[in-house]
Amino acid sequence: MTVKRAAFVPAFLFAATATPGWAQSAAGSEFRVNATTAFSQLSAGAATDGSGNFVVVWASYGQDGESLGVFGQRFRAAGARLGLEFQVNSYTTGTQAVPSVASDGNGNFVVVWLSVGQDAGGYGIFGQRFNAAAIRQGGEFRVNTYTTGLHDYPSVAADINGNFVVVWSGYGPDKTLGVSGQLFDAFGVPQGVEFRVNTYTTGAQRAPVVTSEPSGNFVVVWHSDAQDGSAYGIFGQRFAASGARQGGEFHVNSFTTGNQSSPRVASDASGNFVVVWTSGGQDGNNYGVFGRRFDATGAPQGPEFQVNSYTTGLQASPSVAADEDGTFEVVWTTDQDGSYDIFGQRFDAAGVRQGSEFRVNSYTTGYQNRAAITSSPDGDLVVVWESYAQDGSNYGVFGQRYGDIIFEDGFESGDLTRWSAAATNGVDLNVGGSGAMAGTLGGLQAFVNDTNALFVQDDTPSAENRYRARFYFDPNGFDPGESQSHFRTRILIAFDDSGLRIVTLVLKRQAGAYSVQGRVRLNDGTRADTGFFPIADGPHFFEVDWIRSAGPGIANGLFTLRIDNVAVSTLVDLDNDSIPVDFVRMGALSIKTGAAGTLYYDQFESRRQRLIGAE
Repeated sequence: MTVKRAAFVPAFLFAATATPGWAQSAAGSEFRVNATTAFSQLSAGAATDGSGNFVVVWASYGQDGESLGVFGQRFRAAGARLGLEFQVNSYTTGTQAVPSVASDGNGNFVVVWLSVGQDAGGYGIFGQRFNAAAIRQGGEFRVNTYTTGLHDYPSVAADINGNFVVVWSGYGPDKTLGVSGQLFDAFGVPQGVEFRVNTYTTGAQRAPVVTSEPSGNFVVVWHSDAQDGSAYGIFGQRFAASGARQGGEFHVNSFTTGNQSSPRVASDASGNFVVVWTSGGQDGNNYGVFGRRFDATGAPQGPEFQVNSYTTGLQASPSVAADEDGTFEVVWTTDQDGSYDIFGQRFDAAGVRQGSEFRVNSYTTGYQNRAAITSSPDGDLVVVWESYAQDGSNYGVFGQRYGDIIFEDGFESGDLTRWSAAATNGVDLNVGGSGAMAGTLGGLQAFVNDTNALFVQDDTPSAENRYRARFYFDPNGFDPGESQSHFRTRILIAFDDSGLRIVTLVLKRQAGAYSVQGRVRLNDGTRADTGFFPIADGPHFFEVDWIRSAGPGIANGLFTLRIDNVAVSTLVDLDNDSIPVDFVRMGALSIKTGAAGTLYYDQFESRRQRLIGAE
């Protein structure tokens, strides 16, 4: 998984709206990451797992009882906190800072950082592994074997199975200041010995960053002093998962006047990668952000390109993330609004600009800088940065999610707190182990013993033009009241803000046999219905995809019902432009006399665009 981190600036150096151009939307509001706000929290990095859950790490001043220490916080893909803020470093004497984090596909993660005074050389690189629940896996470990002299700028990347590679800048046995690396397996066992990344060793090679594709092949980029004939230039090296070099060291930037520095790199699932950097004077005014794409063999895909459209003043310190298909996003620091802000630009896999550049941060007072960005395989994005005085005490870490996801159920917390509202009829609707499906610990249990509706409600949708929802469901022998000729129960309803039913899923049992139907409301108040599709009495997952028509008289709305990942019905040419989706209920709705039993629901997730599918 691709990970990013900002460059380190010591704490003592700190003094006291554009329209998004994303195909995805901003998901929720800007949020504060750090719970502890005393003094400064800065130098944030983030990483996502295969489901879009993410972890943010940062350096915090004074929180571990000494100078700077490393802390973290986990989040669900939809933005809810998972557990409490946690301390990463065990050794607390002196400074631990400049964290970098990488996650595997299942959410296990590793953090590396710079520690001052912990090894014999003064500046060393240390790490700690965690499982997906943020429980330490083994002890804190030293990454660098050679300890003489300076070692800093750590960066880590992990493959889908949790094997990881760490790179850093420092002195090696050859006494030169260059880029070193070390491979580890998923258990934290070093694989082979510490190795030198750069082959050109004249001058200094600094500020390395690494990215890994899912199979473990990785790319390292750095800036090198005078190697391209003019101050710093950007260079790189590809490696196989084994650590074997793939081709030779390569020059990234083609414009070489002045400094090209602070590179960042991101790769897609096929190993294609993009490098971005800060370039002095190239955009005609101060510093600008530039990039270049490469295929998996290291061949350049077109010339280098300018990322920022606005060129007056400073555009610098970029970060980049790519999804599995190669769509990538770049964020950077700019002073274009009169203070320092974070701006971004999206590109498709071919490097074509998607929309215009946009401001990421909503709070604009003071300074927002040193952004890092991470992407899930599906393209759900998280941007984190440090913001001055926003949390009431010097610097704090803030974030903004972008992407497709609308809501996730949160049942793994054991309660209904993620939902906007719930009709529980006492304890008849609750979360328990019997309702767990698809490997979770708990799911929703609706115990029906009267005609009171039991449901959870999500108010997150907002005038949605397209709405996808997926959940696991088990009728579990439920009887809707067959003996009194009651055969149907609604189990999911999407409403507009006036309470009109827009999309409905109906469970039917007749002669003991179950089936499911989808219904869609049209502008004139009539319905378009699918047929009833048989299901067994056992766990299934349903997914609905509802699309609003483009405008009055344009009957191009669509509805698809999927059962167990098979599209069983698609309704086309729907005239439904006047009614968006604004809130959703799931549970035992429209209960009739004679109904009895317990219905199970789990793994509810809603999105705007992408197929959700099975867990």
